[in-house]
Amino acid sequence: MESYDFLLFVAIILLSTKIFSLLSQKVNMPQVVGALLVGVLLGPSCLNILHETDFLTKSAEIGVIFLMFLAGLDTDFDDLKATGKSAVIIAFVGVLIPLGSGFLTYFLFFHGERPDTMIFLESTFVGIVLTATSVSITVETLREMGKLKGKMGTSILGAAIIDDILGIIALTVITSFTVPGVEIMVVLLKIFLFFVFIAVCGFFVFRLFRKLEIVYGTKRRVAIYAVVFCLLLSYISEVYFGVADITGLISQD
Repeated sequence: MESYDFLLFVAIILLSTKIFSLLSQKVNMPQVVGALLVGVLLGPSCLNILHETDFLTKSAEIGVIFLMFLAGLDTDFDDLKATGKSAVIIAFVGVLIPLGSGFLTYFLFFHGERPDTMIFLESTFVGIVLTATSVSITVETLREMGKLKGKMGTSILGAAIIDDILGIIALTVITSFTVPGVEIMVVLLKIFLFFVFIAVCGFFVFRLFRKLEIVYGTKRRVAIYAVVFCLLLSYISEVYFGVADITGLISQD
């Protein structure tokens, strides 16, 4: 018998998220804090009301893709260039400190229990995982505070983007060492080609959307084309380049 529990789950998620978001706003905190809190409460860690299903996993994936896409639409490249130096410094510090501390902590605790090569890879993996900055949460918080387009918001967002891109590239490379038959040079080449593809694709799509804007103005059909492009680029990133689907979305302005 076909189950329709997912309808109930979606209703619970929407209602509880809205209530807790409003409560967070009442105490002068970003609404995303309430959304995260209610997720923990309803999940397996606490009340165990909601369970991970294929439907919820894919819905969450689409939600993150759209959130990062909107962040790209709100990003001004002129502002990013103006804060480029500070963003790069913040990003590298945000990568090196978690990476180094995570690597050393894991290595010191488990050194000698397994072969040196495996311990090194595992320690590096733990360090890379700790470099993640949760760009989606950062973007939503800055958006609610009205600081996404300011100097501070641009610096934080730029640093978060660089941080996560470096982390994803490093994670892709380090995990390839654990997969039999995978050549590291092929992985690096695919990552390089991905960024070349993003640059070329962005150049042509920018010109295309400018023409569409001239022909159609700001009608809804342009928004539909943008969403189609967003989903296609996410699919291509994952399937053909082996890169996380959200990596290239912020550049889709």
